[in-house]
Amino acid sequence: MRSEHVDEALLTRYLLGGLAEEEQIEVENRAFADANQIDALEAAEADLIDAYVHGDLSQPDRRAFEHHFLTSPGRRGKVEFARALAQVASESHIVSRPATQQALLNVVRSWSRILQVATAMAIAIFLIGGSWLVFQNIAMRSRLASLEAQRRALEIREQGLRNELAVRSQRQQSPALGSASPAIASLVFVPGLTRAGAQVEQLRLNPAVQIAHVEIQLEPRDDYPRFRAELHTRGGNEILTQDSLLKRRTNTGYSVTFDVPASALPDGQCELALKGILDNHTVQDIGYYYFSVRRK
Repeated sequence: MRSEHVDEALLTRYLLGGLAEEEQIEVENRAFADANQIDALEAAEADLIDAYVHGDLSQPDRRAFEHHFLTSPGRRGKVEFARALAQVASESHIVSRPATQQALLNVVRSWSRILQVATAMAIAIFLIGGSWLVFQNIAMRSRLASLEAQRRALEIREQGLRNELAVRSQRQQSPALGSASPAIASLVFVPGLTRAGAQVEQLRLNPAVQIAHVEIQLEPRDDYPRFRAELHTRGGNEILTQDSLLKRRTNTGYSVTFDVPASALPDGQCELALKGILDNHTVQDIGYYYFSVRRK
């Protein structure tokens, strides 16, 4: 039942675009504040569509209807539906004209409810789809983290195989030694003076030495997942670079170790740079160590 405070003529003029801007705003504010006003506006719209379809509008109202009301795609759809329904009713002798008109009005008035339900369904579908995308994103990140861990493990294994291959190669180049273990010279760098470069260690190599075993003791602040050792001559020529080194626990803390073929070390002073590698592959300097190679 329509509200007694509804001005049907005013609503019709609103739908046909015949109101001033202030009056349009007033009608819209009432519709938002009062459910009866919304129902009345929907009923006025249905009456207006019915009158247009059946040719009951005056010539000025018809022009206003076509130039203003039909600018909305949704309203044009309602008019087409009402016209098709009227056409079916006119061709049928079973349904009377008053019943057809009432059915047309009921269908047009139900459009707003249908649109509300459709909107709710669209929102539900959007929320479900968004949740699925979030789940897929989490699963993909977990997969990438697993692949990254596998890649690091392969790098470490590859470095170990390289070191083993270097040792075997040295053994094959010295057949006179037979199956005996290769002679090894050790060089140990402790934190403090050697890192600052104030002290130069001595590495003495006799003809039987095949491998120089280098150990760098770490400080507690040297907490990195991997390390890189870069060995150069004092003049800057590269001798050896070892990547993906891991720290090892010792009696005094942690240290990084690697082996260098004795044949790769020239006589004279050498510089050893130790660097830490973060998980994002950022490389940071830890310290520089200096030693002198002397052959007997």
